[in-house]
Amino acid sequence: MLQRYLSFQDGVSEFVGKAVSWMCLALIGVLVFEVTSRYFFDAPTNWAHELSTMLYGTFCILAGVYTHKHQGHVRSEAIYGLFPKRGRAFLDVVTGLLGLVVFCIFFTVVFDFAKEFWAIRELSSKSAWAPPLYPFKAMMPLAVALMILQATAQLVRDVCTLLDISVKSSDEEKLI
Repeated sequence: MLQRYLSFQDGVSEFVGKAVSWMCLALIGVLVFEVTSRYFFDAPTNWAHELSTMLYGTFCILAGVYTHKHQGHVRSEAIYGLFPKRGRAFLDVVTGLLGLVVFCIFFTVVFDFAKEFWAIRELSSKSAWAPPLYPFKAMMPLAVALMILQATAQLVRDVCTLLDISVKSSDEEKLI
């Protein structure tokens, strides 16, 4: 059952990461359109900068889930690498618990923030285009919730390592 939970959560994070990666193509398309319009036709857009900012922001906050699954966030290896496997697991449990507390606090803040802007149907005031911002701001609590779920899965793995209980990562399951 534990293995099934970990596999499911890893699958969700993998799916989110791959789905969000397609935003890069949309972002490139918007920027190519803007550059072409501006420099080749002397007709800059009033929407491309805002749309690229919204796409990039959404991409960055959602890509963090995929990055966390693959343990790609920055970590100081100078001291961490000196510990044995179970010592590193202990440090990961401590930092994982602290991270979960921070994520939970952050979730309540960004959820209220997004709910407020969804209620007023906030529009951008940066240009005449005035796109709706509330759908993009709703990505913040979604991203934090997904990070909480992935951090919980990683914490479970770290506790299992600390207690010398064998669990496989989804990457190891694919190899079998």
